[in-house]
Amino acid sequence: MSDRVRDLPGLFGAADLAMRVGVLVLALGALALGAVRAADSARARIGQFAILRILGSGRPELRRILLGEAVLSGGVAGVVGAVVGTVASAALAGPLSDVLGLPISVTDALPGPTWAAAALLLPAAGLAAGTLFGSREVLRRDPYLAARAHS
Repeated sequence: MSDRVRDLPGLFGAADLAMRVGVLVLALGALALGAVRAADSARARIGQFAILRILGSGRPELRRILLGEAVLSGGVAGVVGAVVGTVASAALAGPLSDVLGLPISVTDALPGPTWAAAALLLPAAGLAAGTLFGSREVLRRDPYLAARAHS
């Protein structure tokens, strides 16, 4: 179906290009939002990190913990998003086929491997990037001053 639409002239060809650009903008937005939210989360727990550093945990160890949390929660979000999107797409294939007058099978509505990989990996990548940037600022602070300020 997508090959046939892509080969159509005029508005249909532009719609395919607009969809691809829209997905790219959405992906960049997801990365940016994940980065901002993960950095905020790291800043919100600065007191806890200060105590762990006072007790002997190093910056690399805390960074690994933060990255593990980010990748795990981003991976869960990616799996949930991919499953919900795939189920919704498959459920809408029949009704859209009737409305558009085009034969759309359930297999046509399933995402390709590139789209599935993007849906699974982008949330984890956004959260991991945000964790790296947010944790740099948080873990540089003097743990004694940070613990005193947040107690």
